[in-house]
Order: sequence, then C-alpha cells, then structure tokens
Amino acid sequence: MGQSSTTQRIHSLDGLRGVACLAVLLLHVAMMLELWGPDGAYPLIPGTPAVVIFFVLSGVVLSIMPLARLRARGTYDWLGYYPRRVVRLGVPLVAAVALGIAAGYVAWRMGSTGRSATAVEFAGTPQQVVHDVLMQFDVLFFVSDDTQNLFGDPLVRVNSPVWSMSWELWFSLTLPLVVACLARIRRDGIAAVGILAGIFVSHWCGYFPLRLCLTFWLGVLLAKHLSELSAQRPPVFHEIVALAVLLGAVELAQAAQAGLFGPLDALALAALQTLLNAACAGLVALAMTDGIVRRALSTRPARFLGTVSFSLYLTHALVIGGLEVVLPAIGITDGWVQACVVVLACLACAAAFWRLVERPAIELSRRVGNALGDAA
Repeated sequence: MGQSSTTQRIHSLDGLRGVACLAVLLLHVAMMLELWGPDGAYPLIPGTPAVVIFFVLSGVVLSIMPLARLRARGTYDWLGYYPRRVVRLGVPLVAAVALGIAAGYVAWRMGSTGRSATAVEFAGTPQQVVHDVLMQFDVLFFVSDDTQNLFGDPLVRVNSPVWSMSWELWFSLTLPLVVACLARIRRDGIAAVGILAGIFVSHWCGYFPLRLCLTFWLGVLLAKHLSELSAQRPPVFHEIVALAVLLGAVELAQAAQAGLFGPLDALALAALQTLLNAACAGLVALAMTDGIVRRALSTRPARFLGTVSFSLYLTHALVIGGLEVVLPAIGITDGWVQACVVVLACLACAAAFWRLVERPAIELSRRVGNALGDAA
C-alpha cells in the first residue's frame, strides 16, 4: 500500500474520531440544557456509540505498527511505547481533572448540587477532601461504565467523560498481550464471533469490564486487515446502503436501551447492545475502505475535529456546566441560542487546550519515548 493511501486512511480515522466526539458533545449539550425538556429522547443522539467507536479506533491505531513489525518478523519498541503512551494520555488527563476539581469547587461555593460540585466533599475534613481529590486522579482502579463502579455503587467524577480514560489506559498497558494473542490467530472470523460472544455475556450479566476491554480487540482485528480494507472500493450505492444499515442498527439498539419499544428481557437487550458494538466496528471498517465515507471523513473540517477531539472530549463537560450557569445570568435564556453559544465555546476551548496542553504533551511523549528507546 502506497504512502498516499496510508495517509488518507489515517486521516479518515481521525475524521471519524472527530465526528464521534461531536456526537458526544451534542448529546451532552442537549441533555444538560434540556433542549427537549427533562424527558426528551436524548438517548437517540449517538453519544454512547461514539465512545464505542473511540475504543475500536484505539484498537486499530495502536496495533497497526506492532502488527506490521510482527509480519515483517521484526521487533517493536515496547520500551519506548509505554512512556510515550502514558505521557500522551496522562498529561492532558491530569490537566483536565485538575480543571474539573477547580470548576467543581467554584460550583460548590456558588451553591450548585451538580455532579462536579458534589464529586469532592469540599465541606468535609481535610483528610476527606484530600482522599476525594486523589480519587479523582485515579483512573486505573476507580473504574466505571459512566454509571456505577464494579460493585454497583455510583461513581461520580468532577469531569464525567474521564470515565472512559480508565479503559483507554488499561488497553494501552495490555496492548502487547492483545497483539500477541490476535496476531497468531488464523481464523479471524471465529475470533470476531468469540469477541462478540464475550461482549454479549457482559451485557447480559452486567459485568461491564469484559465488554469495554473486548471492544478494543475488535479494532485490533480490523488493523490486521488494514491493507485489504484500504484496497476495497465499494460501489457508491452499496456503501450508502451499508452506512444506512450500520447507523440504523446503532439507533435501533439505542432506542431499545431507552425503552422506546417497551420492556425487553435481558437477553434481547444484550443482543441489541452487542449488535451496537458490531455496527460501530462496521462503521470503522467502512471508514477504512476506499470510498465516499473515507473521502468525506478526510476533509479539512472532519480532520480539524479529529485533531482536537481528545481535548474536546476532556473539556466539553466543564464548559457546558459553566455556561449553563453564566448564560442565563447575562440574559441569554433561549435554549437553542444557548446551545449554539455552548458548542462554539466548547470548540474554542478545545482548540486552546490542544495548543496549550495536548500538543506539548505529544511532543514530550515523543522525546521521552525516543530517549528511553535510545538508552536501550
């Protein structure tokens, strides 16, 4: 595969990440501003599937190079990879959590009872405050599915989107094992069925770590077939139909989860949620093929969203929460006007966070990784 093809493919995955992050942003804007009232059909905005797409994309992007080295019977610089990845994720993450704690403290002083204001017991003893603050920075062991922890208790964070970073870090740390396992499997179809079966069991029994980890594995399987997928040029009609079917499957699962079809038993809900995971992986695969979806996701607006997507994901909830209080105080009360202002402000803050925090973190991660790689 030529260089131009590789570059274009990566651009399309960046664009897909940007579009997915935009979906998360729109979901939280609509929910937090209650644009359709307190009981609106907010679950139909595909914010949750967007996080699934993030996980699949991470599986693809992180495993491309190690898999290529294995195929060439070479070795991958794991010693350099680990510090690069930890610094790349850790510096923006710590900065975003610190901003969340500061914002939560201000909100608490203003009398707010929202999530960011109550995640830390600011009115407690010094020991309690320090404990709660340290817990906010611990994303490896205080894990959740954005609703509850492993024992079913609510886990509240000052910056709610941070919950997914636990699984990004765990997958990053276990990547060598995942690559070693999946690279040696010859029948990837059977492997995909096995992974989806594990995701189904996880949805059915409620043990969420299994499905959240296995979602990344779907991305590694796609990375194994990068060359074949990138060479595919589906007819436009077929690609549009595939896109419609995949998005329809996502919305079907979302509607069922929201109870729009009435009560469903655990097996039916688990099957539909597993279908959602498969459809999200299908969307990533479609973005890797040489068609109109890849070209649309490789445009400059989509690539800009992809560039700032991590910063946007880490900061948008803080911006929405702040403007939710400020805008009515300055006379902006129309919900849709508020939504437009909030979206623009979130994009502007994301661009600033990327320039001031994320880009320096990327440069630092490269220097640290190269230094350790050279020392080895």
